[in-house]
Amino acid sequence: MNRMRIGGILAATALLPLVVAAAGRLESRSGGRAAVADALDHPVPLVGAAAVLLLAARWVRGRRDAIGGLATAVGAVGLVFALGGGAVRMLDLGEPVRWETRTSSPGRADRVLTVVNRGQSEQESNTFQVGLETGSGLSARRWSVLTVQQKFPGEGEFVSARWSDADHIRITTDAGYRVYTVDPDSGEPALTESSGRVRPA
Repeated sequence: MNRMRIGGILAATALLPLVVAAAGRLESRSGGRAAVADALDHPVPLVGAAAVLLLAARWVRGRRDAIGGLATAVGAVGLVFALGGGAVRMLDLGEPVRWETRTSSPGRADRVLTVVNRGQSEQESNTFQVGLETGSGLSARRWSVLTVQQKFPGEGEFVSARWSDADHIRITTDAGYRVYTVDPDSGEPALTESSGRVRPA
């Protein structure tokens, strides 16, 4: 097998990590399959792998042509992105998770309400992410219900998120509330009632 053919195989293989990363990112959106998102939504190492494969393909081919130059440029950019993203993750510059709660729906173990508190301390502004997980196993889906940025008292500070009954979620702030109904077929939560001010982040 000659160098050109090996280089071509390496270049074609570089597409696979990008396809996997795209599938993981797609499933990480609201309503996506949780198991697939958890397994595949890792863009930093996957883009890094694609970049290394492209650079290897360019090195193996050894020819200086337009395709080789493009592979080198794309590979270098991908490698810089992967190294930069890896450094950011190592430094953990994002908002830390202060606490997380998980509450099953009354009589429905396949519906779990989640509340994640992100922020530095009680004195600083926190972000509360309310989510819903429906189903089980590989078919389980993860939904984003509401994200509330903690403000000043009377301006929509997060108070609670709880099940009103097996099909309804009530999110309360110090300025109002919202009620979401869980669709019996898809599991998607939909806003069905609100009162006062609840300001999403």
